[in-house]
Amino acid sequence: MPLSARERDIALMAARGRTSREIAEAYVLSVRTVENHLGRIYRKLGVSGRADLADVLLA
Repeated sequence: MPLSARERDIALMAARGRTSREIAEAYVLSVRTVENHLGRIYRKLGVSGRADLADVLLA
């Protein structure tokens, strides 16, 4: 299943080392909402965390 535009933006920010708080502030979201997005992103991409995101998205 492909990522939505918002999920892709959040995933790229996380892959580039931005914290959940920084991402939340950029999109005017709660940190919890960002963490929920990241959980869905990890499941969709079959990865287990931010380090894996960088491997998948920035390779």
